[in-house]
Amino acid sequence: MRHLARWLGLPYQEDLAPLALVAGTAAAQVTGYLFAHELRTAIAWAALLLLPQIAISTAVHNQSHVGMFSSGWRNRMLELVMWLQTGMYAAKFRLHHSRGHHLHYTEPERDPSRWIDAGGRRMSRLAYIAHYFFTYNYHVLRIGRTCKRLRQRCLWQVAASYVVLIGLLLYNPRNGFIFFVAPIVLVWLNFIHMTYDDHIDLYSRDPFKASHTKANTWLNLAFFNNGYHLAHHVRPGLHWSRLPAFHRQIEHQIDVPASQSGLNRWFR
Repeated sequence: MRHLARWLGLPYQEDLAPLALVAGTAAAQVTGYLFAHELRTAIAWAALLLLPQIAISTAVHNQSHVGMFSSGWRNRMLELVMWLQTGMYAAKFRLHHSRGHHLHYTEPERDPSRWIDAGGRRMSRLAYIAHYFFTYNYHVLRIGRTCKRLRQRCLWQVAASYVVLIGLLLYNPRNGFIFFVAPIVLVWLNFIHMTYDDHIDLYSRDPFKASHTKANTWLNLAFFNNGYHLAHHVRPGLHWSRLPAFHRQIEHQIDVPASQSGLNRWFR
């Protein structure tokens, strides 16, 4: 595996797993787009792909922090494919998430993915999803004013991805919508829904008290260790495969009250 990772240009051999998932899902997505001629078949095919696409959405988060490839152009090509599966741009994510959320997650009133409303009250899950979804591009552009190079990359990435998507829709409008447009919206909304539980009800400025952790083995296997959210905030540049070990190192310092949120209770 180490030799294969090196041959592909992956600094971390653990990235073979998300890369294989992206490649396999892309192959199934394009095959369905080209050959699913019956409407019911196309819908069922696309629905089955939603689960791996949801897993890929967490890989996009990881990609925005530590790129899988050592080569920049390979990362950009990978990110285009991942956008067609999830609706998530790594460059946009770097602005909104890394340059926004990571700087202000201990100050929810300033967090671009805030979980409190203007009056300081906890948002419902639906209100949080709507706020995140409809203010996302505004915050990307706002934060991008101070990160012009990253903003430029983001604009190029958006333009290239929409050229590809328009081409797919022109060639086969029905399957283009079923296999690409619908998943782009659904998977992106689901990812936002999953982030609602990460900081809910935590107001502390102490990083060891400001994030919930989901340490469930199966959850982290499926979602590439995205459950180790507190460890990730303490060391955001740490590769996702190293988070469980780092979590064990700092576990004695974590002082987060038990969460009443469903996902946090089920997967703690």
